[in-house]
Amino acid sequence: MVNTMNVQGVNHEMCTPEMLFDKLIWGIDEVCYYTKYAKGTIYNFVSKGEIPYRRGRKRKLIFIPKEIIDWLKGE
Repeated sequence: MVNTMNVQGVNHEMCTPEMLFDKLIWGIDEVCYYTKYAKGTIYNFVSKGEIPYRRGRKRKLIFIPKEIIDWLKGE
């Protein structure tokens, strides 16, 4: 069985983890899926400025995949 998840912005289709890296930006759900952190933990990191993020339209949190990967590696 292929490991899949529902990713926002992909017409609510199921996609594989490889498709996650085809996206130029991630939402909070993708960051949670990749990092295995809970949403509350990610929100805490954002509020403390400990994770790289940006604000999109309507102040929605957006994340750049490469920045998240580098952050996890400690770079």
